[in-house]
Amino acid sequence: MQETPFSLEQFELLFKEHFKPLALLAYSVVKDKDVAKDIVQEFFVKFWETQHTIQLRGPFEVYAARAVKNRSLNHIARQEVQDKHQQLFAAMSPDDPDTDHGDREQFYQRLSHAIDCMPEQRRRVFLMSAADNKKYAEIARELNISINTVKFHIKAAYVFLRNEAFIPLWISVLLNLLYFFEKTCL
Repeated sequence: MQETPFSLEQFELLFKEHFKPLALLAYSVVKDKDVAKDIVQEFFVKFWETQHTIQLRGPFEVYAARAVKNRSLNHIARQEVQDKHQQLFAAMSPDDPDTDHGDREQFYQRLSHAIDCMPEQRRRVFLMSAADNKKYAEIARELNISINTVKFHIKAAYVFLRNEAFIPLWISVLLNLLYFFEKTCL
């Protein structure tokens, strides 16, 4: 059991010894070499920053493998949420041949107006999530609020948009699905 933080030399040895196997583990989940390397790099950075608060109850290898696998699975979940966002925005795209241009324009105006009518903090949180594809933790950190507050604002924004923008039923269903996937995956 590791009681004290690693020295820089010990940390460098851990990095050199475990980077490649951890990157292979991440790759087996995410199927992208660059993303896998990024995930492992982020793990080591976070581990270095927080090692004084972590008490390893077993070998570092077990802890690192579990952490990298969880980060990889979280990446996949976030990617699925982003894909759902893109599908939603593509469905509302002006290029959709099944939607009348006047209807689209009116919808965008209602949507824009509804977003503008949100309280400032809710609007900021919603746009950081929906438009900037930021994670809840990133939003919480940037705005110095809790993750639960971020979740509350996102949920309230979707409810507000559904009620105030008079969004068609199919878009409302998509918004609810997006909220559900964000809530369960992030």
